[in-house]
Amino acid sequence: MKKLIAIVSVLAAGFVGTAKADITMSAGSSLEVNSVGSSTHLSIGGSLGFAFSQDLGNGVTVSMSGLSFGNDVSVRGDGIISAQSLTQATTRVSAANVEDVVITGLASGAKNSVAFTNVNALTTSTLTAGAVDADAFEAISFTTASGTLTYAADLDVDYAGLGVGDVTTSDLADANVDGGSSTLTTSAHDGNGFSYSTSVGGTAVTVGYLLDNSGGNDMIDTSGTFNSTLAVKAALPLGPLSTTIGYTQDDNSDKNTTMGASASMAAGAGTLSIGYVTSDATTDTTQMSAAYSTTMGSAAVAVGYTSTDTDGSANTNTITGRISQSVGTGASVFAEFVNRTGKASASAEGSSLLLGSSFAF
Repeated sequence: MKKLIAIVSVLAAGFVGTAKADITMSAGSSLEVNSVGSSTHLSIGGSLGFAFSQDLGNGVTVSMSGLSFGNDVSVRGDGIISAQSLTQATTRVSAANVEDVVITGLASGAKNSVAFTNVNALTTSTLTAGAVDADAFEAISFTTASGTLTYAADLDVDYAGLGVGDVTTSDLADANVDGGSSTLTTSAHDGNGFSYSTSVGGTAVTVGYLLDNSGGNDMIDTSGTFNSTLAVKAALPLGPLSTTIGYTQDDNSDKNTTMGASASMAAGAGTLSIGYVTSDATTDTTQMSAAYSTTMGSAAVAVGYTSTDTDGSANTNTITGRISQSVGTGASVFAEFVNRTGKASASAEGSSLLLGSSFAF
């Protein structure tokens, strides 16, 4: 791996005419099995990514994430290149005297005209194929001594989503578990925009602004009218506590607002975290959560609890857990569980158990 990175870095430096280019590559794979009720689900996934940075020699460092590949339970089928399909459109047409046809036996040069009606003619043919990564090369950051400015076509500014109760890491952990009667919906927080991160005294501050919060749209026309989003996050120490507060407001027709706060501190042999989030997106919802993480021998253990209350719906309570054990350099085995009460459907499954292994190359 180190030899490959060195070779790639030298080649890239030759292309850009400088030896300052820094290129890193990461890769990983996972194999997971999930049990929900009487069903068992298997999933295999992997990732490969590149990141680039360059010191301009004037106090500014430019960085970006390059081409990345991914395939996990959230990607159906081939997650590296999605299925390709050829779409053909036909139109029924009619015409007269389209072609002169020479009729054998007629006088030299004599012709006869033919007409056709209600004939299907192929008018368009389109090949549709998914991109390797829709966000590749669509984020760039400029870092100076005073902070980092980032522009991205698909920027996430969910700064107020500070719940801590979900300690699982796999998308498969609760993929087949009922979502709950009460669910938290936050302000629109994904789209084309900017963020700036800096430090004021001992407080880390991040401000984000989306020109368009409808998703990752590239080549945006900034003269147009879009639904925007403003988000602010501040992380500061308060005695033994590490605290974060966040605020997000979108400028959609109903101007949804989300506010959140979280805090963590050392407790016993581990770390205790608590979180609170309130949102008026869709329906007024409050969510309280807590988590505790520690080690047992060489294994990492975490357990979390989340209580969600949406106006007009029964409370939904979720307990999650995770234990992970290293089995070698870059390799680990893990187990995760989810148990949820206050389901939206009484017949749906409310708990799951997942076993998995992960590898970093």
